[in-house]
Amino acid sequence: MDVRSGARRPVASRTPYDGPRAAFAGGEGEPRGALIDYTVKLEDGPGRAQNEEAFTVTFEDGRTERLRLHDYERVYAIPGLYEEIVQNQLQCQSPAKLAAVLASVAELGGRSPQLLRVLDLGAGNGIVGEELRALGVEVLVGTDSAGTAGEATARDRPGLYTSYLVGDDTGEPELGTIVRELGLNCIVCAGALGFAHIEARSFMELWDLLPPGALFALTVHEDLAQPGASDIGDELQTLRCADSGTEIVVWERFRHRMSVAGAPIHYIAVGARKRD
Repeated sequence: MDVRSGARRPVASRTPYDGPRAAFAGGEGEPRGALIDYTVKLEDGPGRAQNEEAFTVTFEDGRTERLRLHDYERVYAIPGLYEEIVQNQLQCQSPAKLAAVLASVAELGGRSPQLLRVLDLGAGNGIVGEELRALGVEVLVGTDSAGTAGEATARDRPGLYTSYLVGDDTGEPELGTIVRELGLNCIVCAGALGFAHIEARSFMELWDLLPPGALFALTVHEDLAQPGASDIGDELQTLRCADSGTEIVVWERFRHRMSVAGAPIHYIAVGARKRD
């Protein structure tokens, strides 16, 4: 993902959401979905940075393709590939953790998930959105800078999002208009801050657009969450100040996923509420 990748365009779907299409690889011992016609081999040598992790896809016709895990344009274009690698093989917990944190923050404020109107920032192909739907969230807007992300969502989870915007994530004017028109009152962002993905400045501009009482939930690599380590680390430090106008109510270290070399990768889950 590159937040500077061009103009935003809508990917709309009016199809009522009735669950994901059966296009994904099953877990261990489970049958693979009908659209999965490949196998995946992780490059599991030690010492790779998280944004340099790679794998090889071998298709049913014998073709092979080497990709980095962060080659989102191509990864999302292949049905079920992201789920097979990140969710199944690398056991990613961020989508479920993010939904749990949001539920906790909402409960602390006496809010029902059905009343949340959520912007899913860096939405990918809708895995987080699916978790939010399971909570009872009804209004979901997705945005991602990977051009194939919206197409993958429409393909794999049609009707999941009220609206899905593809392009950069800089906030105005399109997202600002949608925030106002749909009355959005919550932002979620699973692992998309840092690693040259979404800039903290863009996240904070969107947060500023939301009304008093708004909520956010995000996950970020534990190293990047520290002040002085990254732009998001600095912004989170500012938000933790008593006079920031934002109350951080959840700050929890958890295992985001395994690396391709089999080592745990830890993130920080953050939940917050904008003071009235």
